[in-house]
Amino acid sequence: MALPKDFENALCKLADACTLYRQTTGYLAVLVGGAATAIYTAGRFMSGDFDIVAADDASFDAAMTSTGFVREYRDGHLLIGYHHPDHPGYGFQQVSGALFDGASDPDKIVLVAVTPDGAEIAMPSFEDMIADRLGQAATASPTDRSRLLQARALFRLAPKLDMAYLTRRVVQEGGDMALLQKDECRGPSEA
Repeated sequence: MALPKDFENALCKLADACTLYRQTTGYLAVLVGGAATAIYTAGRFMSGDFDIVAADDASFDAAMTSTGFVREYRDGHLLIGYHHPDHPGYGFQQVSGALFDGASDPDKIVLVAVTPDGAEIAMPSFEDMIADRLGQAATASPTDRSRLLQARALFRLAPKLDMAYLTRRVVQEGGDMALLQKDECRGPSEA
């Protein structure tokens, strides 16, 4: 699979904003959640929302608006976050708090060059993403297996995993490591 072109184009706009934010503040804005999962799984699990953790609210807002993002005002959308007029199908939201409530190792953040001029997106490690997805799976409805399927895909796709760190992070997020290897729950989309 591959990421849809419109997702890639929206990601490039976000990379411009995140790069400006980093140049202005010295801090990373980190893409989390479904959009980060979409990137790591090359589009197997898509999201229409880009959730970003950034420490400096005013500077993040300035970086977003300076790169063409507009504060959300449209009917039928949550009136928080941003959208980009060139990519109206996607929402962009700054999520509050420290990255994974401060439990993740900042040295494991991955920087991904997105544009030819070097604009980057920062993303959590595979381990942090797996732990996050398992933690969310633990609190989801029993009929909603999407986060579990995402965690399993990330686990299989990770080029290398620090298993001690992964185990610690899964416990911190309230997930269950055993769910990564159980085959009895495999669905047709996991084959």
